[in-house]
Amino acid sequence: MNDYPLPPEIHPPSEKTIQIISTSIVEPAALPPNTTNHHDIEIQFTPFDIQFLPLQYAQRGLLFPNPSPQKPNSPSTIPRLKTTLSRALSIVPPFAGRLAAVQYDDDGTASFSLNCNGAGALVVHAVANGLSAADILHSDDPTSPGVLHSLFSMNGAYGCEGVSKPLLVVQFTQLADGFFMGFTFSHAAADGSSFWHFLSTWSEISRNTDGESVSPDSELILENPVPVIGTWFLDGIEPPIRFPFSFDETIQKPPIHLPLPPLLQRIFHFSKDKIAQLKYRANSEQTDIGSAKSISSFQSMLAHIWRAVIRNSHGLDPDEEVYCKLLVDFRQRLRPKLPEAYFGNAVLFATATATAGDLVEKGIGFAALKLNETVERQTDGEGRRWVKEWMEKPEVRKLGAMARNSLIVADSPRFEVYGNDFGWGKPVAVRAAGNYSDGKLTVLKGKEEGSVDVQICLMDATMKGIGNDSEFMEFVG
Repeated sequence: MNDYPLPPEIHPPSEKTIQIISTSIVEPAALPPNTTNHHDIEIQFTPFDIQFLPLQYAQRGLLFPNPSPQKPNSPSTIPRLKTTLSRALSIVPPFAGRLAAVQYDDDGTASFSLNCNGAGALVVHAVANGLSAADILHSDDPTSPGVLHSLFSMNGAYGCEGVSKPLLVVQFTQLADGFFMGFTFSHAAADGSSFWHFLSTWSEISRNTDGESVSPDSELILENPVPVIGTWFLDGIEPPIRFPFSFDETIQKPPIHLPLPPLLQRIFHFSKDKIAQLKYRANSEQTDIGSAKSISSFQSMLAHIWRAVIRNSHGLDPDEEVYCKLLVDFRQRLRPKLPEAYFGNAVLFATATATAGDLVEKGIGFAALKLNETVERQTDGEGRRWVKEWMEKPEVRKLGAMARNSLIVADSPRFEVYGNDFGWGKPVAVRAAGNYSDGKLTVLKGKEEGSVDVQICLMDATMKGIGNDSEFMEFVG
């Protein structure tokens, strides 16, 4: 299933081998009576969706201890997961669909959409030889790309490849003392909010069926809101959106054989108390400079990380601009608002900018204020301005076009990642993989109430620098 080679420095270690037991396609079950029929519909892509076509599939995973022994005559774990996944896909059919690309010969443009055609999601059952939960949970470098890479399937796939490849792949890997569920999904089909909403729906179905099959004719009542399948277009924009790239140009991948700097990944845990201390410091500095801004916990923590990374990045000129790019959810920012359960992409990149010298010298309050002002600018008007400008000059940004000296922040501590109980208890850890790039941050809720885990990917020297930075590490843990 791992069809896409990765650079040598992130190949899985040879002693941690993965044996594939089975692969299968899971199609949506018959629709329950209380579910809106979204099968066989075509969802036209908006600029929100199109921006993710050239990016790699996203990868998130959950680590579980071994489940308690199954009851006599109950289905085994894998059949149970397939049955309940099939039911979940009947409620969220986009993850069982495929992308559709249309090439227009008259002007060389292309358009993309998502067909809810029931082609299915891919499920991979694997066994990890010599890999334990401790290798993922407690080692000094728990997010080693080599280890994580082996726990996900379809590594290296790009969003636009969903024309022929599943939009969702689930790899269930048995460990020596637990198991890992690795989810690979097309970001062109769904953003983080949509993905975690889907996973919450699936896990609710799984734990409430007690392992037994559900009749297709039975009514399905969920506490989790049913995802809203639809598309938001700015007034005056008629789909399909045609943009000036052929399909071949859109799908073109950056070469992976180029020399890459050694990259390390590490999780930094921020407790509720440490985050509160950072928030107090950031807001105190606002008072000192006469600002009336109220800095959030998230902005304070992110400002602390941003400063530490820049402080330990070698060769930066003090006058050089540095950036922090955040994915901002526009569901509740647009007017009228989109439903919170809107399925698809409703996020845009917002970029905070400062010079390296100012960021390091002016303290956490200055960095946090930059982030605060950037987020405040993300209004309905800003979202509409972005769409309007994109339509006037369509662009499909390649990975290599990301600005130098940037942090790129994905996910959110608001996502309920630890509530995904499939019937054998909640996960003990959450991990991210894929999209290995210098400055990539994945921010997830921590296991303890109010805590946050930040998975950071950096060049070797920078990672070692922040690990030895007492000003940074004072607030970690």
